Amino acid sequence: MSEMESSDMKNSGTFAPYVDFIKTPAIQVLFLGTGFLLVMLFVYMGVLTSFDNSVFEALSTLGSVEGWRGDVLRDTTALGSNTVLIFVVVSVAGALGMAGEKKKALTFVSAVAAGIAMTFLLKAGIDRPRPSLTMQHVDVYTQSFPSAHATLSTLVYFYLANLLTQLSQSTKVRIWIYVATAFLVFCIGLSRVLLGVHWPSDIIAGWFAGGSMAAFCFYVIKWKRKLRIKREA
Repeated sequence: MSEMESSDMKNSGTFAPYVDFIKTPAIQVLFLGTGFLLVMLFVYMGVLTSFDNSVFEALSTLGSVEGWRGDVLRDTTALGSNTVLIFVVVSVAGALGMAGEKKKALTFVSAVAAGIAMTFLLKAGIDRPRPSLTMQHVDVYTQSFPSAHATLSTLVYFYLANLLTQLSQSTKVRIWIYVATAFLVFCIGLSRVLLGVHWPSDIIAGWFAGGSMAAFCFYVIKWKRKLRIKREA
C-alpha cells in the first residue's frame, strides 16, 4: 500500500465519526429546524432586509429576463410547482404501496400534507409582502415567506433521492444522487428569486424547512425499522 493511500485511509477513519454524526436523521432535523427558526426570526426582526434588498438591487441591473432565459426559468420553477410535486408524490406513494411499503408511503404523504399546511399557515401568519420587482410575468396568490416551491421541492425530491440511494450500495452513486438532487432544488429556489417573486431569505428558509421535514421522515422510517427488528428478534 502506498503512502498516499495509507494517508487517505487514515483521514477517512479520522472523519468517519463526524460524518456518521452528521448523517444521523435526528441531528439533521435539529440542525435544519434550528436554521429555519433562525431565518424566520431574522426576517421577523428585519435583520435580513438589507441582504434581500441588496440582492434585488443587483438583479435589477440585469433587466427583464426575456427569450430563452425566461423559458428556462419558467420551466425550472415549474419543477417545484404544486401540480408537478403532487404528481410526484402520488406516483411515489403509489409505487411504495404496491411494493408493500405502505408505512413509508403513509409517512411520505403525511409529511407532504403537513409541509403544505405549515407553509401556508406561516405565509398567512408572517404575512410578508412579495418583492415589488418582477423579472417575468408570473402569477402569485399567497404571501412571500417561506417559499412553498423551496420548501416542498426540498422535501419531495430529497425523499425521492433517499429512496433511490437504497437501490445501490455504491457510495459514489449515492453521493451523485444527493448532489444532483441538491442542484435541482437549488435551481428551483434560484429561479424564484430571478423571476422576482421571492426574497432570497424566503428561499433559504424554505430549504431549511423542507430539509428538516425530509430528515424527520428518515428519522421516523429508521425508528420504525428498529422497532420491527426488535419485535422479530
